[in-house]
Amino acid sequence: MKNQFELNCPIHGAQLKRAKCRRCNALYMSAYMRQRRRRDPVAALLERARERAARLGLPFNLRRSDVVVPPVCPVFGMPLAAGSQRSSGSPSLDRIRPALGYVRGNVRVISDRANRLKGACTQEQARERAQSALPPRRPDLEKIAAYIEREELLAEVRRKAAQGGRAGAEWEKVAVFLDKAFVAADWMRKDQRT
Repeated sequence: MKNQFELNCPIHGAQLKRAKCRRCNALYMSAYMRQRRRRDPVAALLERARERAARLGLPFNLRRSDVVVPPVCPVFGMPLAAGSQRSSGSPSLDRIRPALGYVRGNVRVISDRANRLKGACTQEQARERAQSALPPRRPDLEKIAAYIEREELLAEVRRKAAQGGRAGAEWEKVAVFLDKAFVAADWMRKDQRT
């Protein structure tokens, strides 16, 4: 088989025998998936989210259009590095309200670091953690709490927009405005730090 990734199996060398050798196949698949994550981070995020939802028994109804990888993390304002090794700046799919699962309107792409710090916290839990945290960690946890608060507000506005009618149309305009404003404010904060 043609070795497009320039890999070497410890048994077969550069001539991979994927059909017969588990090591050859594992080497190839790992390189292929790494390349795929780099080329198409949204597909990789969706695939992992679908697997997690099935494993945890959570609802899943996301489409490609529901997942947007921004250039910077909406929580910390740090650049997101898609396609490289997992790091604190890797994109990660956050469930804003963890109990609702991976459904439209309940997910946002944030940095892996922000998602690990957030965990399954509610807004109140995040505020409590921020208040009780030691000073070096407190600012990050306060940003997590502010992020959850913004997303909860946006979710409430989206619920009102779903009512339909004239009032729903007005709430939809507010939801679109808030979504853009939150993203713009987060990206501006990144510029202020530098």
